[in-house]
Amino acid sequence: MGKVKVLHTADWHIGKLLHKYSLEEDHRLFFDWLYDTIKTRDIDLLLVSGDVFDTAFPSNASLGMYYGFLTRLLGHKCRIIITGGNHDSAGVLNAPRDLLTHLTINVVGDVTGFPSAGYFAFPEWGISIGAIPFLRDSDLRRAVSGLGYEDRAALIREGITRFYHEMAAHHQSVYPGNSLIGMGHLFVSGAEVSESERDIHVVGNLAAFGGAQFPPGYAYLALGHIHKPQKITDSIRYSGSPIPLSFSERNDPKYVIELTFEDGKLVHSETLSTPALRELRSFSGSLDQVWGELDLYAPETALEPLVEINVVEETYDPARSLRFELLLREFEKAPFRIIKPRLTFQNRLKDASDLFVPGTEVADLSPKQVFLKRMEKEVLDEEVRKVLSEAFEELLSEVSATDL
Repeated sequence: MGKVKVLHTADWHIGKLLHKYSLEEDHRLFFDWLYDTIKTRDIDLLLVSGDVFDTAFPSNASLGMYYGFLTRLLGHKCRIIITGGNHDSAGVLNAPRDLLTHLTINVVGDVTGFPSAGYFAFPEWGISIGAIPFLRDSDLRRAVSGLGYEDRAALIREGITRFYHEMAAHHQSVYPGNSLIGMGHLFVSGAEVSESERDIHVVGNLAAFGGAQFPPGYAYLALGHIHKPQKITDSIRYSGSPIPLSFSERNDPKYVIELTFEDGKLVHSETLSTPALRELRSFSGSLDQVWGELDLYAPETALEPLVEINVVEETYDPARSLRFELLLREFEKAPFRIIKPRLTFQNRLKDASDLFVPGTEVADLSPKQVFLKRMEKEVLDEEVRKVLSEAFEELLSEVSATDL
């Protein structure tokens, strides 16, 4: 069987806008790098674990970038397996599936035909892939009236476990001699998230699905959904997003994961750092402090840096507001772009903002963060608090399901 190299990546989010600023050039350069990496490192199989696109209905430019990258790889031996994420439309991903299959590209947008439709065996390499896309609520449980939050969460946990059990069982029935690599797009308890991951009802968030609940039988689980790369265990890993998608990711490492199998056994894993194409910088402090730091900032990345500034002044002063506007005009032609300017006067914090650190805006908070902070301010008995929490989780689940 010999040696085979597998590359694990996820969460491309093609079409992403960072505060209305397009990251198209970031994606284009990343795909150039990924193409070169696949060639130079002699990669045999590319796994993309969900969230190919940032929206369910990607633009023509986003679709063109996606198909353009796949087309570039047609002349190489590299096989490709792509699963759908919570941002993806299963219909959009699946539409060209039959054609792509003939081009050694397999797409699993949803669980139709599960498990066989998501199972790919490579006996010549001694490995098989169990590709499980993002599992929506309708895939996991039937709506049952009268259930409390914990009962619904238990049904979700059972549903997730069932899918991975069924895939492992299918593998054992057809190619038990192969090592099984699983693909998934979900939140596993303990994983660290960033501000670019929407607080919607995604499997595991409500269900608190743990890494120990994956069944045995998987040599490796290639996960997507969390943008910060991290290990759950040595064999359960998030590759993370290959480029920063929010200012909270500006200091995170960015990489893809190369796996080497010999005679069907995983013998080596290595992280391959993606190039630092664009710097995301954040400057905080008083108006004078921020101005001074911007004057000294000398960016060095290939693409124009994107900057957020958080100016905090103690007392409201119209003159400071005018000077803040002057700062923005002063740096309009700087070698960086300010895309997230914020001016806060501490004595004028209102509404939900006064629940959080100075400078926080409601638009940057998740619904759950606001709800929990609001609950902290109320004097409620435990029973009322429990009922309100369950009602909130149910409403959030229903609203999020309509978003998908």
